[in-house]
Amino acid sequence: MVVTRYFGGIKLGFGGLSRAYRETAISAIEEAGTVEVFEEVRFRIRFGYPEIQKLKNLIEKYGRVEEEKYSDAVEFIFLVKKSFEEQFLEKLAKLTRNEVELEKL
Repeated sequence: MVVTRYFGGIKLGFGGLSRAYRETAISAIEEAGTVEVFEEVRFRIRFGYPEIQKLKNLIEKYGRVEEEKYSDAVEFIFLVKKSFEEQFLEKLAKLTRNEVELEKL
């Protein structure tokens, strides 16, 4: 939002300017959305192709994948909410029987 006031030669006084700023500020606050902010932990995981779908599902349940690389193995760089880190690591260990390379970045 922008408030633009042009001087046309007649001084309108402080009241007109403050009213324009106030109305614009109220409008901006009413139109603004709410954003949830939380601390995240970044990981890199490397695994075989057969594991793609189950690991992607697990990661997306607790966070989000930022980057995917495919070569002789699959590598994801992903974020998990810090409050879910311990729970995620437990689920990951059970799901993969610790047969993946996991690195906290």
